[in-house]
Amino acid sequence: KTHGPHLASHRQARLRTHVCLLVRAMAGKRGIGEGDPSEAAMKKARLEEGASEAEGSVPVIDAAPFFAEGATEGARDALAAEVKRACEEVGFFVVVGHGIDGELPQACADAGYEFFGRPEEEKAKVAANGSAYGFFPLASEALGYDADVRNRPDLREAFSMGPQDALPPEGSPDRPGGPREVLEFCYQQTPWPEDEAGGASLREAMQRYYREAGGLADRLLRILARALRVDAEDFLSKTRGHASSLRVVHYPALIAEPLPGQLRCGAHSDICTMTLLWQDVHGGLEVLPRGRTRWLEVQCPPGGLIVNLGDLFARWTNDRWLSTPHRVACPPAAFRSPRISMPYFQILRSDAEVKCLESCLEPGENPKYAPTTQGEDLRGHFKRWGRNRE
Repeated sequence: KTHGPHLASHRQARLRTHVCLLVRAMAGKRGIGEGDPSEAAMKKARLEEGASEAEGSVPVIDAAPFFAEGATEGARDALAAEVKRACEEVGFFVVVGHGIDGELPQACADAGYEFFGRPEEEKAKVAANGSAYGFFPLASEALGYDADVRNRPDLREAFSMGPQDALPPEGSPDRPGGPREVLEFCYQQTPWPEDEAGGASLREAMQRYYREAGGLADRLLRILARALRVDAEDFLSKTRGHASSLRVVHYPALIAEPLPGQLRCGAHSDICTMTLLWQDVHGGLEVLPRGRTRWLEVQCPPGGLIVNLGDLFARWTNDRWLSTPHRVACPPAAFRSPRISMPYFQILRSDAEVKCLESCLEPGENPKYAPTTQGEDLRGHFKRWGRNRE
């Protein structure tokens, strides 16, 4: 299924024309490499452009046996060991047997196609405009270590949502602590579009999937905790009052060649505990595991979800587990079909402390990262990267 039932052909044509004109308009601007930030220099050796090659694969792991009634401790240990190996070697794995009904993300994608097919002025009513949530127009973002939104914007548009539960009142024991500016950043409100008559509800579909994906992320934390031999409650206590986010990302079909170095989504790692990714049309997602010189395309079976570790697990494990660079390239399929992907970013409660686990330090070894909180780390990244760079 390459598009939702609510995307009319004339709307799709308009989106393609928009991308074509965008690429042509930028063709005369200055080339890549000018004014690149320091983060680009640090990563340059690993992020050189090159054709993707199948140097290994991202493992597919069936999570169902871990949670099955009557599962033995030995069976759970064996699955945790399989996940541990994936986290150490790739930083990505594909999970099946995860328990999420496939109709939920598909309904979310269908609602996304309907929304992105609306006139630009209508979508602009719920634009993020510098905040973390809402609508991000086509080519308005540039994600990655060498982000350049003015000259090489990512070829995508998106709608992002954040936490839906209101913060408890001040003085409540359930209210996260920390500076007010961090709280306000992590728990921003989401501006929702109005539903079209007879169309799918983006708000309803995203909220339903957000809840299910959050439940799965917590279940996966239990497996990850077992792999690290720590109490799962140490992790799960940090997800109560979480600040997780969900994006519906639309990649229109291209009808003109991108600029040199321009991607559908630039190379980056994620600033969370883990990301759960659903996609309706496979092709384009690539990863660069540690020690590799060529990008590896991620293959995902029907019904599977792609899981990648975020930077917080690199902090917790002193880089024993990988927060792997990944990107969305422009394969031949990008010129034939639009694509929607939906990353769910598991983000802890804003005041959750993040520091190296004792179990991940050898005698005499020091942590590579200073302790921080989820909120401070998240806000800091937001202000350093891409369109938000200060």
